Amino acid sequence: MADIQTFIVKPKTPELAICARWRTEAFSVLETSFEQELNSLELFASDQSHGVALVAKFGTEPIGTCLLVEREIDPNHDVSPWLAGLFVTPEHRRKGAGAVLVAAIEDEARQRGVSRIHLYTTAAAGFYTRLGWAILDRTSWKGSETAFMARDL
Repeated sequence: MADIQTFIVKPKTPELAICARWRTEAFSVLETSFEQELNSLELFASDQSHGVALVAKFGTEPIGTCLLVEREIDPNHDVSPWLAGLFVTPEHRRKGAGAVLVAAIEDEARQRGVSRIHLYTTAAAGFYTRLGWAILDRTSWKGSETAFMARDL
């Protein structure tokens, strides 16, 4: 998928609503409605000094999203920043979109002077390991066995 491009999500754009819908459908741990998530993303996107929301597109079609955030939801580890909320539409999974989004978030972190980035995952530790991330700890997060991972930039 060489034609995958990433873009910073801007407030009041259709992509923001698409990302909010994906996040509420894919991440039940957020315990939020579409409207609440859309409002949260609008606020987040309007001030990029603390993080950034990216959308991946294949041509003009949005196919995924990922965030760089200062704080993770109810973290068990007091570190910052975090790669959070990686989502790729089912029909575009295993075709490189996730790796493109992760690399773009890592680039955003580097541009902000970050030397290490963190994440939690319940099911994708192997994916992140292949991208150069390391498991630092295993923990229970929101009732799920979770890998706490980091990548030195």
